[in-house]
Amino acid sequence: MSRQRTVSDQIWRSTRMSGFTEEDRYALLYFLTSPFSNVIGAYEVVIRIAASEMGWDPESQLMPVMRRLIDAGILDFDPQANYIWVKDWWDHHSAKMAVATTLRTKTLEQIEALPHGWRDAYVSDFINRLPVGDPLRRTVAKALAYGPYRLSTPYAEPDDGRMSISACAKDLHRNQSLNEGHTLGIAYPEAMDRGPGNTTTNTNLIYNPTTTRGDDGLHYPRALVTAEKMSIQNLLTDVPLADAQALLDELEGAIKKPGTIQKSKVAYFKGLLNNHRKGGFVPAAGILVATRREHQTATHDASRASDSVQLSKTETQAQIQNLKAQLGMHTRMPK
Repeated sequence: MSRQRTVSDQIWRSTRMSGFTEEDRYALLYFLTSPFSNVIGAYEVVIRIAASEMGWDPESQLMPVMRRLIDAGILDFDPQANYIWVKDWWDHHSAKMAVATTLRTKTLEQIEALPHGWRDAYVSDFINRLPVGDPLRRTVAKALAYGPYRLSTPYAEPDDGRMSISACAKDLHRNQSLNEGHTLGIAYPEAMDRGPGNTTTNTNLIYNPTTTRGDDGLHYPRALVTAEKMSIQNLLTDVPLADAQALLDELEGAIKKPGTIQKSKVAYFKGLLNNHRKGGFVPAAGILVATRREHQTATHDASRASDSVQLSKTETQAQIQNLKAQLGMHTRMPK
């Protein structure tokens, strides 16, 4: 089912668009109504697909237009995270409706998934779009730990009693004081339950692997399409390998459990990465994934060693038979 997007008729009389070309206006209209778009107007986009949907070449047509809109302060683009921010979004949509009861959780989740370098600027702009004096300003500021709530509150709770995404991460971090300073990798905390979360999961040591090794030596879930894998690789550029593998294993565990990932694999992974950066990431579903891979590797190595021994025995037997044959020929030779 398609989503409905609104565009104010003031777009045609906007002084900010004065002097812009037809291509500039067309591109802005696309990003305001794009199938990639979300509730908050800052979302992950695949430039190649966007250009194809517009009927343009990505390098020679779309990117030059995007640069003009970026220079004008109408768009922002993070090439590493493949995120675009339509800065005029709230001129066409209601910021207050975005934090109403029905949309609040989704809006906060999408804000939490923003590239780290954008978050403060985006939150500031978003809160200033809410009506002055509206109690929602305080609710959103608390939920996003903005302004006076950044340091004064250990965690934030929306007024409707639900803990926000950032609150969950900070609360979890507070409860993990014993692991403070611990670098997360395959060596998991001793007190953690290492058992499988789903009792129906096949725990045989020999299994069909669901991950594939990348050029960086990491094992990525096979369920990722090329664009998803590239986005995740970009996100992991500054993450130590052991930590990166623990995060990928957690993603694999979530993929295998239906209903865990509500939006997209990349957005879910960004949530894991944000928790990791805040010190609140605790492996759970990924433990079984890592354990299975270790067992598979050990089984594979043992099998190769066995094959090598068997091959060695076969070669030795062949050499003995050859020597016997040669000796037999010598004994039968006439004197």
